Amino acid sequence: MAIEPGTPEDLLEQAAARRAAPGRALARDAGPIAAAARGMAARLRRGGRLITFGDGAAAADAGHVAVEFTHPVIVGKRALPAISLAGDAAALGGPAGGSGPETGFAAQIRTFGRPGDIALGVLTGEDDRRVRDGLAAARELGLLTVALTAASPEEGGSSGPVAADHVLTAWCDDPLVARELHVTAYHLLWELVHVVLDEPEEAAPRAACDTGGTCVTCSDTAVPVHVTELRPGGLALVDTGEGVEEVSVALVEARVGDVVLVHAKEAIAVLGGGGDGS
Repeated sequence: MAIEPGTPEDLLEQAAARRAAPGRALARDAGPIAAAARGMAARLRRGGRLITFGDGAAAADAGHVAVEFTHPVIVGKRALPAISLAGDAAALGGPAGGSGPETGFAAQIRTFGRPGDIALGVLTGEDDRRVRDGLAAARELGLLTVALTAASPEEGGSSGPVAADHVLTAWCDDPLVARELHVTAYHLLWELVHVVLDEPEEAAPRAACDTGGTCVTCSDTAVPVHVTELRPGGLALVDTGEGVEEVSVALVEARVGDVVLVHAKEAIAVLGGGGDGS
């Protein structure tokens, strides 16, 4: 049935279309995301802590990241030390509330940060001076720095490059879509950190999916399935071998007949061909 302009279905199609290209761009950054997670895991293994911060709407994301690490939702996963500086109303409302090397998040990092810690800043393209100052202070102290940023694919971002050890960019000029991509990115970071921590410390890094179908970007619970039908809104029906389920294929370019790797109902890689072009 054709979708008429202005209907709820049409609006959903438009919303899905706005997310398609940025989602594929995030999937192409699987390598940098895995590298950031491995660096974070190395610090946490040695007793480091995760310190997160963000201004405005990004403050909520900074808090969300800290909660994910300290309150694991998967049985058997350890709680990891993490704290969000964005929730310290007393510090941010006082002298630390300004912008500069001795104020804002920079002042908090200098007070609480240790060289073995991790500083994760969330930048949304708004007034992110205090986040940048916090990351700069963290780098000076020797913390591992991770930045979640947003930038227009056409302009390359209007607020300039971010100085951090790992920069993970949501390539989208829609701030709401960029925040959705940030949510996906830091959930991947959380899962991958646990994947690395569960490895023997001397284990060699894995660069890509191994022959057993376990992918470094998805933890051991990912499963290969066959795409049987593509649906509107970046969705697809897949054959799991035990039945048919609906999953998201927004992050990959899948075709009917392809074998895709799915974790938490999200296809994260195309493992094999066989597509019929439909």
